[in-house]
Amino acid sequence: MRFGFLHGTSIAIALVPLALTLSSCGSGGSAYNDPGRTKAPLINVMVEKVESRSLTDRVELSGRLDPWIDVNVSTELGGVVQHVGFDQGQRVSAGQALARVGTDLMQASFDEAEAARRAAEAAFTKTRELFERQHVPRQELIAATSQFEAAKARAALARLRLERSIIKAPIAGVAVTREIDPGEVLAPGAPITVIHRLDRLKAKAGIPENDIAAFRVGGEAAITVDAYPDRAFAGRVTFIGSAVDGTTRTFPIEVAIDNPKGELRSGMIARVALVRQRFEDVVVIDRDLMQERDSGPVAIVLEGHEARVRQLTLGANEGNRVHVRAGLSPGEWLIVKGQRGLIDGQAVNVVERRQ
Repeated sequence: MRFGFLHGTSIAIALVPLALTLSSCGSGGSAYNDPGRTKAPLINVMVEKVESRSLTDRVELSGRLDPWIDVNVSTELGGVVQHVGFDQGQRVSAGQALARVGTDLMQASFDEAEAARRAAEAAFTKTRELFERQHVPRQELIAATSQFEAAKARAALARLRLERSIIKAPIAGVAVTREIDPGEVLAPGAPITVIHRLDRLKAKAGIPENDIAAFRVGGEAAITVDAYPDRAFAGRVTFIGSAVDGTTRTFPIEVAIDNPKGELRSGMIARVALVRQRFEDVVVIDRDLMQERDSGPVAIVLEGHEARVRQLTLGANEGNRVHVRAGLSPGEWLIVKGQRGLIDGQAVNVVERRQ
């Protein structure tokens, strides 16, 4: 009897761990296999249809604005400065009198030469009449003619000197300097002023030698300056150098910009954007909609109800817009909001679709 009691007790004790193990297994199974448990919420996303668009590929160069024409104005004959008719920074018109230098002496010389010319003309006229009447020999007529021609030449020279004593503006523009004052005595060739034509400017820059084949004289350009950060001024390429600069490895280039209101100033630092190529009917997206991963740039698209990661091959860019050469096709839906952190094949909930 005692043996039987102990045997039954041992069996009961042995069954306790088994029961605990089964109970534990039953509890763990309900935590993972309960069909009524709460599922993870779907990520809300916004999608936009991929469309074909145009894109302009530009290269941006750093340059400087210079006057379209700049002329150094000097006195030709020298003399006393009798009058100055302009101020520094003043706009002048073509032909405007800027100064008179030695005009009083030139006027006196002209008056003297002109009087001699009139006397020679009168003598020539009288001698010709006498010769026609055969009252004087031909030699006197020849001498009178020669004297008259010489007097005319001297008068013409005196007139030219008088005209040259009045310094006139050769072009319309801005007199950026004033080198003289009344009463000064100037030597021939002394500087008077420098005139800049500013209704048209030229931007000077350098094209990298790797890009030179893409550009031609007459090509379009857009110029921006810090003074007007929200504006772009249209220009045209007027000159491309034929030799590369050995230091910068760039070809000199000039771009003409109309400046009728004088908003742009000579010497300004400018950014010159040249059109390298235009693309039509290509896939273009904002760079902000892409993600950089170890494999390179990717975009997330919607396929059914799932997010799919697409590897992208990129081309030219225009500001924040970039040409997608491969990886996206027109008509697909690109996830534009909520795409951060999505993995390939993840289910999503579309809350808005934009065409």
